[in-house]
Amino acid sequence: MCTAGDGIVTDVTLTTIMPTLRASIPEPLEPSLWPARTVATTADVCIAAISMARLADVVGTPCVHTAEQAPPRYRPRDWQPRDVSVAVASVLRVRRPLSGVVLVELDAVLPQSAVLDQVRLIGRASTAPATQTYVVSPCDGFADGPFHRLPAPLPADVHEGDLLCFPCLVALRHRDVAHAPVATPVRAEVGGIRAVEVGRLGTGEDHR
Repeated sequence: MCTAGDGIVTDVTLTTIMPTLRASIPEPLEPSLWPARTVATTADVCIAAISMARLADVVGTPCVHTAEQAPPRYRPRDWQPRDVSVAVASVLRVRRPLSGVVLVELDAVLPQSAVLDQVRLIGRASTAPATQTYVVSPCDGFADGPFHRLPAPLPADVHEGDLLCFPCLVALRHRDVAHAPVATPVRAEVGGIRAVEVGRLGTGEDHR
């Protein structure tokens, strides 16, 4: 593990040190934070043999898959599994205002239950080095406004149309991650980054 300059602690894995290995071995995940029977591949996450990349392709994004919670590492005697969810969002826009700074706009709201240190790029395998990424989207329950720094870095070549997948510790509905119809732009500032105007794209809720 290592600590970034602002105190964020991230795991250092073999694929972090040698990103070219992502073409042949998947990024590791923490099994207790994902639903039971979750399997990672180099370009996907499958839950009980259900591909999250395929789910997003069929129903569109943002989308939510709910399944049974995986058992914790140290299971209490009275532990009972509950339903948890995995959300998939599409990258709508990527900006790089400064070297090493990546601003990503998603088509989803990040729920407070999201485990963002487990966020993964799916749909393709990237061998680009990891870089710190900020999400420019509504983040339910987070105090840093429209900019939220992801605890886990994403590949530096993240681009429009990419899919991001992350687990959530409670069962979600589609409306929990869907944007409310909003057309008002917001202005915000991240650290030393100059103010950037971002048009928040609203999508009506549907029945996926």
